[in-house]
Amino acid sequence: MADKRVPEAVFLLVILYFVIFVCLTWSPRSARAADQENCMLCHRYSGLGCFDKETGAKRIFYVSEGLYRNSVHNNVLCSHCHTDVTEVPHKPAKKVNCATQCHVKDPSTNKDFSHKIVVDEFKKSVHGKSPLFTFEEGQPRCKYCHTNPLYSPLRGILAQKPGCESEALARCVACHEKSPWASRFLKHFVSRTAPRWNKKQIVDLCNNCHADKKLMQNFGLESTENFKQTFHWRNVKYEAENGADCLSCHGPRKLGFSAHTILPVDDPTSPLYAENRVKTCGQSGCHQGATKLFASGAVHGTGVKAALLEKKLRAEGEEISPEEKKKLRTEIDDAGMTKLQQTIIWGIKTFYKVMIVLVGGFMFIHQLLDLRITLKERREGRHH
Repeated sequence: MADKRVPEAVFLLVILYFVIFVCLTWSPRSARAADQENCMLCHRYSGLGCFDKETGAKRIFYVSEGLYRNSVHNNVLCSHCHTDVTEVPHKPAKKVNCATQCHVKDPSTNKDFSHKIVVDEFKKSVHGKSPLFTFEEGQPRCKYCHTNPLYSPLRGILAQKPGCESEALARCVACHEKSPWASRFLKHFVSRTAPRWNKKQIVDLCNNCHADKKLMQNFGLESTENFKQTFHWRNVKYEAENGADCLSCHGPRKLGFSAHTILPVDDPTSPLYAENRVKTCGQSGCHQGATKLFASGAVHGTGVKAALLEKKLRAEGEEISPEEKKKLRTEIDDAGMTKLQQTIIWGIKTFYKVMIVLVGGFMFIHQLLDLRITLKERREGRHH
């Protein structure tokens, strides 16, 4: 009996090894196409990285093949962006320049595609006022906002998450015989037409930097920590259709601006320049019919007046010490609330929170006591 079991065990073990081998080595056609240069031979290991000799920071070189395969760059070869990598193993790769014409053809012009037009716009903006990829500490780079999001996934009728309907893909394949191509095109189309960020995410993204007082001091700006105490934030928080996020005023698309064309408030072409505010506030879906007086009202504590005055003093040749700058911010910034106003609002909010907890708590205790008496009466047979 034992002798018969040995061949069976060996056979099952061979089958098991074969299945494991297939699972580890087989990959979809799109995955193989995405790594034609075999970069994943090394970059598939999660521990791949090194320590920067100058800063001591750890740099991670791991690339998730699954995420890359389903990202907006899944049809782009690594060397199309990492143009300096010409051999394997290669020397430390330089930072990628997104303005380089490097990869797939633009179907509308049949020319090599690049982000050069967008990058040129960005370099003129308040966030890109320095050579590309040599930003001062704290200035955002392309990857800060563009995280190479995944394509919209396929989903069924009962799925709750947004994505591409599998039924829509079936209609595409009816004409486009290559299913992988049709799937990639549909996912690309859906992912690019859907909003990249919702209004809450935009506010949080901007506030990651602009609500940091210490960081904003390096750029001569006040923090926007008071924005979440404003009416605009309430509309965004409760998902009002016309809620105004940061880009609604600083980069309004309806007026021809975008996140790449945010300009300083003292730039005559900026939507927040004194002479342009009426048009910005009165844009479609906002405060139509706004007057100049209305447009001059406070929005959030960004210290606009203090920044403008400081720039004017500097232009006149007057040096401003850090102490004077701090005093200037405190005295002139009337866009935010005073300490007294903040204290009063904090007290009111705290009072209501305490009252809600107390009232809710007492009601809960009352119900528990009532339940206890009811159960006791039932046990004693006195409940009718």
